[in-house]
Amino acid sequence: MVSPKKFKTAVVGGTFDHFHKGQKKLLRSGLSLSSKLVVGITSDKYIKNIKFKISNLKLIQNYSYRKKAIEDFLEREGKGKYEIVAIDDMFGTTLSDVFIEAIVVSKETLKGARIINIKRKEKNLPPLEVIVQDSVLAQDGKPISSFRIRKGEVDREGKLYINPLWISQDLILPQELRVELRFPLGKLFKKIEDLDFKNNFLITVGDETSKIFNKLSIHPNIAVIDYKVARKKKYKDLKELGFLGDQRIYEVKNPPGSISKELFKLIKNIFENITNKDQIIIQIDGEEDLSVLPAVLGAPLGWLVYYGQPGRGIVKILVDEKNKAKIHEIVASFNTRGY
Repeated sequence: MVSPKKFKTAVVGGTFDHFHKGQKKLLRSGLSLSSKLVVGITSDKYIKNIKFKISNLKLIQNYSYRKKAIEDFLEREGKGKYEIVAIDDMFGTTLSDVFIEAIVVSKETLKGARIINIKRKEKNLPPLEVIVQDSVLAQDGKPISSFRIRKGEVDREGKLYINPLWISQDLILPQELRVELRFPLGKLFKKIEDLDFKNNFLITVGDETSKIFNKLSIHPNIAVIDYKVARKKKYKDLKELGFLGDQRIYEVKNPPGSISKELFKLIKNIFENITNKDQIIIQIDGEEDLSVLPAVLGAPLGWLVYYGQPGRGIVKILVDEKNKAKIHEIVASFNTRGY
Protein backbone atom coordinates (compact mmCIF):
# COMPACT_ATOMS: atom_id res chain seq x y z
CA MET A 1 0.00 0.00 0.00
CA VAL A 2 1.36 3.40 -1.00
CA SER A 3 1.64 5.85 1.89
CA PRO A 4 -0.25 9.12 1.40
CA LYS A 5 1.89 12.15 0.65
CA LYS A 6 2.36 14.61 3.51
CA PHE A 7 1.48 17.66 1.40
CA LYS A 8 -0.89 18.20 -1.50
CA THR A 9 1.45 20.78 -3.05
CA ALA A 10 5.07 21.67 -2.29
CA VAL A 11 7.47 24.02 -4.01
CA VAL A 12 11.20 23.99 -4.66
CA GLY A 13 13.08 26.77 -6.40
CA GLY A 14 16.53 27.46 -7.74
CA THR A 15 18.69 28.20 -10.73
CA PHE A 16 19.34 24.50 -11.39
CA ASP A 17 22.42 25.38 -13.41
CA HIS A 18 24.70 22.49 -14.42
CA PHE A 19 22.10 20.14 -12.89
CA HIS A 20 23.96 18.11 -10.27
CA LYS A 21 23.62 15.39 -7.65
CA GLY A 22 22.61 17.77 -4.86
CA GLN A 23 19.81 19.29 -6.90
CA LYS A 24 18.52 15.82 -7.80
CA LYS A 25 18.30 14.97 -4.11
CA LEU A 26 16.34 18.18 -3.47
CA LEU A 27 13.81 17.33 -6.17
CA ARG A 28 13.47 13.73 -5.01
CA SER A 29 12.69 15.00 -1.52
CA GLY A 30 9.98 17.28 -2.89
CA LEU A 31 8.44 14.49 -4.96
CA SER A 32 8.38 12.10 -2.01
CA LEU A 33 6.60 14.60 0.25
CA SER A 34 3.94 16.00 -2.06
CA SER A 35 1.21 14.94 -4.45
CA LYS A 36 2.27 17.81 -6.70
CA LEU A 37 5.65 19.52 -6.85
CA VAL A 38 5.98 23.04 -8.24
CA VAL A 39 9.53 23.65 -9.47
CA GLY A 40 10.49 27.30 -9.85
CA ILE A 41 13.47 27.86 -12.16
CA THR A 42 15.10 31.29 -12.28
CA SER A 43 14.50 32.97 -15.63
CA ASP A 44 17.24 34.38 -17.83
CA LYS A 45 15.95 37.85 -16.90
CA TYR A 46 16.31 37.09 -13.17
CA ILE A 47 19.85 35.82 -13.62
CA LYS A 48 20.80 38.91 -15.60
CA ASN A 49 19.38 41.20 -12.95
CA ILE A 50 21.05 39.64 -9.93
CA LYS A 51 24.43 39.62 -11.69
CA PHE A 52 26.05 36.42 -10.53
CA LYS A 53 29.68 36.97 -9.58
CA ILE A 54 31.45 34.68 -12.03
CA SER A 55 35.18 35.22 -12.41
CA ASN A 56 35.37 34.32 -16.09
CA LEU A 57 32.27 34.21 -18.31
CA LYS A 58 28.50 34.28 -17.99
CA LEU A 59 28.44 30.51 -17.86
CA ILE A 60 25.02 29.94 -16.36
CA GLN A 61 23.07 27.86 -18.85
CA ASN A 62 20.00 29.44 -20.43
CA TYR A 63 16.51 28.81 -19.07
CA SER A 64 15.43 26.43 -21.84
CA TYR A 65 18.47 24.21 -21.29
CA ARG A 66 17.99 24.13 -17.51
CA LYS A 67 14.26 23.47 -17.83
CA LYS A 68 14.87 20.56 -20.21
CA ALA A 69 17.31 18.95 -17.76
CA ILE A 70 14.72 19.17 -14.95
CA GLU A 71 11.91 17.87 -17.17
CA ASP A 72 13.96 14.88 -18.27
CA PHE A 73 14.87 14.06 -14.68
CA LEU A 74 11.32 14.36 -13.33
CA GLU A 75 9.96 12.24 -16.18
CA ARG A 76 12.50 9.52 -15.42
CA GLU A 77 11.66 9.64 -11.72
CA GLY A 78 7.97 9.26 -12.48
CA LYS A 79 6.95 9.56 -8.84
CA GLY A 80 4.24 12.19 -9.03
CA LYS A 81 2.77 15.25 -10.66
CA TYR A 82 4.92 18.31 -11.20
CA GLU A 83 4.76 21.76 -12.71
CA ILE A 84 7.71 23.83 -13.87
CA VAL A 85 7.44 27.62 -13.78
CA ALA A 86 9.88 30.39 -14.65
CA ILE A 87 10.48 32.80 -11.78
CA ASP A 88 11.63 36.39 -12.10
CA ASP A 89 12.33 36.93 -8.41
CA MET A 90 13.01 34.89 -5.27
CA PHE A 91 9.30 34.58 -4.46
CA GLY A 92 8.03 33.00 -7.66
CA THR A 93 4.51 31.63 -7.08
CA THR A 94 4.86 31.39 -3.29
CA LEU A 95 2.95 34.64 -2.70
CA SER A 96 0.13 33.93 -5.16
CA ASP A 97 -0.51 30.18 -5.15
CA VAL A 98 -2.77 29.57 -2.16
CA PHE A 99 -2.52 25.78 -2.54
CA ILE A 100 1.21 25.56 -1.74
CA GLU A 101 1.74 24.12 1.74
CA ALA A 102 5.49 23.49 1.97
CA ILE A 103 8.82 24.59 0.56
CA VAL A 104 11.85 22.30 0.22
CA VAL A 105 15.23 24.00 0.59
CA SER A 106 18.88 23.28 1.25
CA LYS A 107 20.76 24.69 4.22
CA GLU A 108 22.25 27.27 1.86
CA THR A 109 18.81 28.55 0.74
CA LEU A 110 17.02 28.36 4.12
CA LYS A 111 17.29 32.14 4.53
CA GLY A 112 15.23 32.64 1.37
CA ALA A 113 12.43 30.42 2.71
CA ARG A 114 12.28 32.51 5.88
CA ILE A 115 11.97 35.70 3.87
CA ILE A 116 9.17 34.12 1.83
CA ASN A 117 7.26 33.30 5.01
CA ILE A 118 7.66 36.86 6.28
CA LYS A 119 6.13 38.15 3.03
CA ARG A 120 3.33 35.57 3.21
CA LYS A 121 2.47 36.78 6.70
CA GLU A 122 2.26 40.35 5.38
CA LYS A 123 -0.24 39.10 2.80
CA ASN A 124 -2.26 37.19 5.43
CA LEU A 125 -1.22 33.85 3.94
CA PRO A 126 -0.39 30.87 6.17
CA PRO A 127 3.34 30.14 6.51
CA LEU A 128 4.84 27.37 4.41
CA GLU A 129 6.25 24.41 6.24
CA VAL A 130 9.99 24.52 5.58
CA ILE A 131 11.66 21.21 4.80
CA VAL A 132 15.45 21.47 5.00
CA GLN A 133 17.29 18.91 2.92
CA ASP A 134 20.89 18.09 3.85
CA SER A 135 23.44 19.13 1.26
CA VAL A 136 25.16 16.49 -0.84
CA LEU A 137 28.88 16.71 -0.18
CA ALA A 138 31.65 16.59 -2.75
CA GLN A 139 34.80 14.51 -2.41
CA ASP A 140 36.36 17.17 -0.17
CA GLY A 141 33.44 17.24 2.27
CA LYS A 142 32.10 20.57 1.02
CA PRO A 143 28.66 20.90 -0.62
CA ILE A 144 28.34 20.34 -4.35
CA SER A 145 27.15 23.54 -5.99
CA SER A 146 26.68 24.94 -9.48
CA PHE A 147 29.18 27.66 -8.56
CA ARG A 148 31.87 25.08 -7.78
CA ILE A 149 31.13 23.28 -11.04
CA ARG A 150 31.45 26.49 -13.05
CA LYS A 151 34.61 27.31 -11.14
CA GLY A 152 36.05 24.03 -12.34
CA GLU A 153 36.60 22.48 -8.91
CA VAL A 154 34.18 19.52 -9.02
CA ASP A 155 32.04 17.60 -11.48
CA ARG A 156 28.30 17.11 -11.13
CA GLU A 157 28.77 14.05 -8.94
CA GLY A 158 31.11 15.92 -6.59
CA LYS A 159 34.39 14.39 -7.76
CA LEU A 160 37.33 16.79 -7.49
CA TYR A 161 39.10 17.46 -10.77
CA ILE A 162 42.38 17.80 -8.85
CA ASN A 163 42.70 14.67 -6.76
CA PRO A 164 44.07 15.53 -3.28
CA LEU A 165 46.67 12.78 -3.73
CA TRP A 166 48.17 14.73 -6.61
CA ILE A 167 49.30 17.54 -4.33
CA SER A 168 51.09 15.09 -2.05
CA GLN A 169 52.76 12.82 -4.62
CA ASP A 170 54.72 13.44 -7.79
CA LEU A 171 53.15 11.91 -10.89
CA ILE A 172 55.37 10.14 -13.42
CA LEU A 173 54.36 9.81 -17.07
CA PRO A 174 54.05 6.10 -17.93
CA GLN A 175 55.67 4.90 -21.14
CA GLU A 176 52.35 3.82 -22.69
CA LEU A 177 50.96 7.37 -22.43
CA ARG A 178 53.88 9.05 -24.18
CA VAL A 179 52.61 8.19 -27.65
CA GLU A 180 49.02 9.22 -26.83
CA LEU A 181 50.12 12.64 -25.59
CA ARG A 182 51.88 13.34 -28.87
CA PHE A 183 48.45 13.78 -30.43
CA PRO A 184 46.61 17.09 -29.92
CA LEU A 185 44.41 17.22 -26.83
CA GLY A 186 42.20 19.83 -28.51
CA LYS A 187 41.74 21.61 -31.83
CA LEU A 188 44.95 22.04 -33.85
CA PHE A 189 45.53 25.34 -35.66
CA LYS A 190 48.25 25.25 -38.31
CA LYS A 191 48.10 28.98 -39.02
CA ILE A 192 48.30 31.67 -36.37
CA GLU A 193 45.74 33.80 -38.19
CA ASP A 194 43.15 31.03 -37.80
CA LEU A 195 43.23 31.16 -34.01
CA ASP A 196 39.90 32.23 -32.51
CA PHE A 197 40.45 34.04 -29.22
CA LYS A 198 37.07 35.66 -28.53
CA ASN A 199 36.87 37.14 -25.02
CA ASN A 200 37.82 34.10 -23.01
CA PHE A 201 40.42 33.99 -20.29
CA LEU A 202 43.61 32.45 -21.62
CA ILE A 203 46.40 30.16 -20.48
CA THR A 204 49.44 29.66 -22.68
CA VAL A 205 51.77 26.73 -22.06
CA GLY A 206 55.19 26.99 -23.63
CA ASP A 207 57.64 29.76 -24.47
CA GLU A 208 56.95 29.96 -28.19
CA THR A 209 53.19 29.95 -27.73
CA SER A 210 53.41 32.65 -25.06
CA LYS A 211 55.69 34.73 -27.25
CA ILE A 212 53.30 34.50 -30.21
CA PHE A 213 50.37 35.67 -28.09
CA ASN A 214 52.35 38.56 -26.63
CA LYS A 215 53.45 39.60 -30.12
CA LEU A 216 49.78 39.73 -31.12
CA SER A 217 49.10 41.90 -28.02
CA ILE A 218 46.89 39.14 -26.64
CA HIS A 219 48.42 38.80 -23.21
CA PRO A 220 47.55 35.55 -21.45
CA ASN A 221 46.08 35.61 -17.96
CA ILE A 222 48.45 32.78 -17.09
CA ALA A 223 51.57 31.77 -18.98
CA VAL A 224 53.67 28.70 -18.24
CA ILE A 225 57.27 28.92 -19.44
CA ASP A 226 60.67 27.29 -18.90
CA TYR A 227 62.89 29.36 -21.29
CA LYS A 228 63.31 26.26 -23.47
CA VAL A 229 62.18 25.16 -26.90
CA ALA A 230 62.33 21.47 -27.79
CA ARG A 231 63.95 20.93 -24.37
CA LYS A 232 66.90 23.20 -25.22
CA LYS A 233 67.57 26.53 -23.53
CA LYS A 234 66.62 29.37 -25.88
CA TYR A 235 65.51 32.41 -23.88
CA LYS A 236 67.19 34.18 -21.00
CA ASP A 237 64.49 36.54 -19.68
CA LEU A 238 60.82 37.49 -19.86
CA LYS A 239 61.47 40.49 -22.09
CA GLU A 240 62.59 38.19 -24.90
CA LEU A 241 59.18 36.49 -24.67
CA GLY A 242 57.35 39.80 -24.97
CA PHE A 243 56.18 40.14 -21.38
CA LEU A 244 55.75 43.70 -20.09
CA GLY A 245 57.12 43.04 -16.62
CA ASP A 246 53.93 43.65 -14.67
CA GLN A 247 53.02 40.00 -14.14
CA ARG A 248 53.13 38.08 -10.90
CA ILE A 249 55.80 35.40 -11.16
CA TYR A 250 55.78 32.02 -9.45
CA GLU A 251 58.72 29.64 -9.69
CA VAL A 252 58.16 25.91 -9.29
CA LYS A 253 60.14 22.74 -9.90
CA ASN A 254 58.80 20.19 -12.34
CA PRO A 255 61.20 17.47 -13.52
CA PRO A 256 61.00 16.16 -17.11
CA GLY A 257 58.37 13.48 -17.76
CA SER A 258 56.42 14.30 -14.63
CA ILE A 259 53.89 16.55 -12.93
CA SER A 260 55.24 17.56 -9.56
CA LYS A 261 53.07 17.88 -6.49
CA GLU A 262 54.38 21.44 -6.15
CA LEU A 263 53.04 22.33 -9.60
CA PHE A 264 49.60 20.90 -8.85
CA LYS A 265 49.53 22.70 -5.50
CA LEU A 266 50.54 25.99 -7.11
CA ILE A 267 47.93 25.79 -9.87
CA LYS A 268 45.22 24.88 -7.36
CA ASN A 269 46.15 27.87 -5.17
CA ILE A 270 46.29 30.25 -8.13
CA PHE A 271 42.77 29.41 -9.23
CA GLU A 272 41.41 29.65 -5.72
CA ASN A 273 42.56 33.26 -5.53
CA ILE A 274 42.80 34.61 -9.09
CA THR A 275 40.98 37.79 -10.09
CA ASN A 276 39.93 39.01 -13.52
CA LYS A 277 42.79 41.51 -13.64
CA ASP A 278 45.60 39.14 -12.66
CA GLN A 279 48.38 38.30 -15.08
CA ILE A 280 50.53 35.45 -13.86
CA ILE A 281 53.66 33.70 -15.06
CA ILE A 282 54.51 30.21 -13.86
CA GLN A 283 58.23 29.76 -14.38
CA ILE A 284 59.15 26.09 -14.47
CA ASP A 285 62.50 24.80 -13.24
CA GLY A 286 62.65 21.64 -15.33
CA GLU A 287 60.10 21.12 -18.14
CA GLU A 288 56.67 22.63 -18.79
CA ASP A 289 55.54 20.10 -21.43
CA LEU A 290 52.99 18.35 -19.19
CA SER A 291 51.80 21.55 -17.47
CA VAL A 292 48.86 21.70 -19.86
CA LEU A 293 47.22 18.85 -17.92
CA PRO A 294 47.03 20.49 -14.47
CA ALA A 295 46.21 23.79 -16.19
CA VAL A 296 43.02 22.32 -17.71
CA LEU A 297 42.10 20.55 -14.46
CA GLY A 298 42.54 23.69 -12.36
CA ALA A 299 40.90 26.26 -14.64
CA PRO A 300 37.25 27.41 -14.46
CA LEU A 301 34.86 26.37 -17.20
CA GLY A 302 35.08 28.59 -20.26
CA TRP A 303 38.81 29.27 -20.08
CA LEU A 304 41.03 28.43 -23.05
CA VAL A 305 44.38 26.67 -22.86
CA TYR A 306 46.82 26.97 -25.75
CA TYR A 307 50.01 24.99 -26.24
CA GLY A 308 52.38 24.26 -29.09
CA GLN A 309 52.43 21.03 -31.08
CA PRO A 310 56.03 20.77 -32.39
CA GLY A 311 56.18 21.14 -36.16
CA ARG A 312 52.39 21.21 -36.49
CA GLY A 313 50.92 24.36 -34.94
CA ILE A 314 49.07 25.49 -31.82
CA VAL A 315 46.45 23.44 -29.98
CA LYS A 316 43.43 25.06 -28.34
CA ILE A 317 41.62 23.31 -25.49
CA LEU A 318 38.31 24.69 -24.30
CA VAL A 319 38.01 24.05 -20.57
CA ASP A 320 34.63 22.33 -20.31
CA GLU A 321 33.27 19.37 -18.39
CA LYS A 322 34.07 16.92 -21.19
CA ASN A 323 37.72 17.97 -21.51
CA LYS A 324 38.20 18.12 -17.75
CA ALA A 325 36.92 14.54 -17.45
CA LYS A 326 39.20 13.40 -20.29
CA ILE A 327 42.29 15.04 -18.77
CA HIS A 328 41.39 13.71 -15.31
CA GLU A 329 41.33 10.18 -16.74
CA ILE A 330 44.72 10.69 -18.38
CA VAL A 331 46.36 12.05 -15.22
CA ALA A 332 44.81 9.25 -13.14
CA SER A 333 46.82 6.82 -15.32
CA PHE A 334 50.14 8.37 -14.27
CA ASN A 335 52.40 6.50 -11.87
CA THR A 336 52.97 8.01 -8.42
CA ARG A 337 56.09 8.73 -6.46
CA GLY A 338 55.56 10.06 -2.95
CA TYR A 339 58.01 11.86 -0.77
